[in-house]
Amino acid sequence: MLPAAMLAGLAILTGCLPPGMPDQITTASDSHRLLVGLTAQASPAQRFKGVQAQALLPERHVYQLSLPNAASAAAWLQRLQQQADVRFAETDQSWQLPELRPEPALPDLQAGFSLQNIPPNDPEYALQWNLQLIDMEAAWARRSEAPEVTVAVIDSGVDPEHPDLAPHLLPLEDVWGELGGEDILVARRAGLRFDYRGRDGNGHGTHVAGIIAAVSNNAEGIAGIAGGGVRLLPIKVTNLTGTTNSRLLIEALRRAIAQKADVINMSIGTLNPEFGGVPRALREAIELAQAEGIVVVAASGNESDRRNREVLGVTLPAAYPGVIAVGAATAEGTVANYSNGGPELDLLAPGGEGNIRFGGQPVLSTWTSYPSFEYLQGRVRTLSYAYTTGTSMAAPHVSAVAALLKAQEPDLSPAQIRARLIATATPPEGKNDDKGYGLLNAARALQFTDHDALF
Repeated sequence: MLPAAMLAGLAILTGCLPPGMPDQITTASDSHRLLVGLTAQASPAQRFKGVQAQALLPERHVYQLSLPNAASAAAWLQRLQQQADVRFAETDQSWQLPELRPEPALPDLQAGFSLQNIPPNDPEYALQWNLQLIDMEAAWARRSEAPEVTVAVIDSGVDPEHPDLAPHLLPLEDVWGELGGEDILVARRAGLRFDYRGRDGNGHGTHVAGIIAAVSNNAEGIAGIAGGGVRLLPIKVTNLTGTTNSRLLIEALRRAIAQKADVINMSIGTLNPEFGGVPRALREAIELAQAEGIVVVAASGNESDRRNREVLGVTLPAAYPGVIAVGAATAEGTVANYSNGGPELDLLAPGGEGNIRFGGQPVLSTWTSYPSFEYLQGRVRTLSYAYTTGTSMAAPHVSAVAALLKAQEPDLSPAQIRARLIATATPPEGKNDDKGYGLLNAARALQFTDHDALF
């Protein structure tokens, strides 16, 4: 149950906040940037003469060019795309966290549940239908002591002092704060100012983190999938509204590589690249991570409306080769109405659907213990723990099980872990564009050994 003091404070704060958009959001605006990949033989000094250039991926000869205005950027882009020693030239793509669906305040979470015979002892575990759906209790029963693994969450950051997360957190890497700019929200009419430097200003990243790594068996809150053997590396790459760009995502991937992450979760995406092509620079950064043996998992996107036969394609970066692309399943194991699909889709995992008041089953996880942007907007109505839905929630289920596999068998390659996960999905009906290879099954994944099947 949420502490009474927390609920009381939540009600007081809500009463003093104006509805709708806060008065002011202070972040850095993007300058006019290009991302350019050269051949190994090209001379950056000659090719970029007269413009500010910075190496982004020196291993792949990828550079960032900063131009003074849009006209200059367009002229340089056209010129570079015509050069034989330029592998690609593209604008710095914008990316966005999926918009959250409004959910009601949490009910009295313990009412009507007896948890004496249900492991673990976290008081809200009975509401975690998502863990039952992927057979987590059987998976936990198979676990033995194993080496710790590191999961990098490239997202909006994390609440660094959340009691259900803090024991598993590595120091937050604030890429947005270092390279993106300020992250400040002001509600003048309420006399409030929130500076989110060094922490999650949105809430999305904290929710994703809890699914993976909330402390289990601590008699508090919820249970995370990966349990005590996981270290969570939060990499803040968006501002409070969930906005970022390719340059920051590339830097985030470099940080994950440098910190020797075993798994990277990217619950972020874009459907429509701004320059009309698939972003190459980010793809090459992901390839570097995969070459270092890191499993990369991403959400397929929430833009579909299946009830009206509108199914949109898998978003990037989930659609990149080798990335485990994850769609969302409901509590019944069916494809969620909003979940994107296509040939790149690998798996479904619990993402939830609907509103609790009308029989829906969203996913419960950790949330910021302080007011975040989504809370102040009214899309999330509670602190510390919250319900929401999306493929963003589905992806971390797969990341967490991938981490358990890596802990159990440290020598597995990213391709072998992907093969294991899709070979053990249920039901085994073959692949289709709606479900991929089926629903994630944690217990089967940890039991199965034939990870070298080709898919």
